[in-house]
Amino acid sequence: MERLDSYIAALRERCTSLPDKREGRNTQYSMSDIGLAAFSVFFMQSPSFLAHQTALEELRGRSNANTLFGMTKIPSDNHIRQMLDGAPTDHFDEAFARIVRDLDASGGLKSMRRLGGRVLIALDGSEHFCSRKINCPHCSTRKRSDGGTEYFHSFVGATLVAPGCGFRHVPATHSDLIPATDSDRVPATHSDPVPATYSDRVPATLLVEVAVSDQG
Repeated sequence: MERLDSYIAALRERCTSLPDKREGRNTQYSMSDIGLAAFSVFFMQSPSFLAHQTALEELRGRSNANTLFGMTKIPSDNHIRQMLDGAPTDHFDEAFARIVRDLDASGGLKSMRRLGGRVLIALDGSEHFCSRKINCPHCSTRKRSDGGTEYFHSFVGATLVAPGCGFRHVPATHSDLIPATDSDRVPATHSDPVPATYSDRVPATLLVEVAVSDQG
């Protein structure tokens, strides 16, 4: 629990410096609360987590959002979207890097080392948004057989892996969005180096890279 608290504290620090687009006195919620509120939904794997915590806070005066994530106030879903839409995707890279450094320093990567003490990084392409109606200037596009156009966002995710280590879970590192201008012609492999955030601290080797594909 102590280690989890330190990781959440590191995340809170990054959330505090998120770009704040508000003007005037409309600052009821801090950027750290807004960022942690978004994180908490994914951490708890519950879309209704914040609604439950708001009700719990009104009933008991405290909630898990406060005790576990250190949030002082719980913003609404709409406010979170309004504030975080457009935030730079690399803002949290250092938080990922800190966890990898901590795992390495505590010996957590020892059983994952292969090929002369290196850590293997598997890369995989995926999508996290797709719509025929909603789109933005950063969306990639593709034509469907019925003549319609799909708008989507895709990214390359990186995961630390090790054959035969027996881990039920694997550490994930930060992801990189695939720019809209490149997404329709992503090569099956390319020679981008391991992100310097990791390679300058933990000897690493790229294991595999899978391009985002059109699955129908």
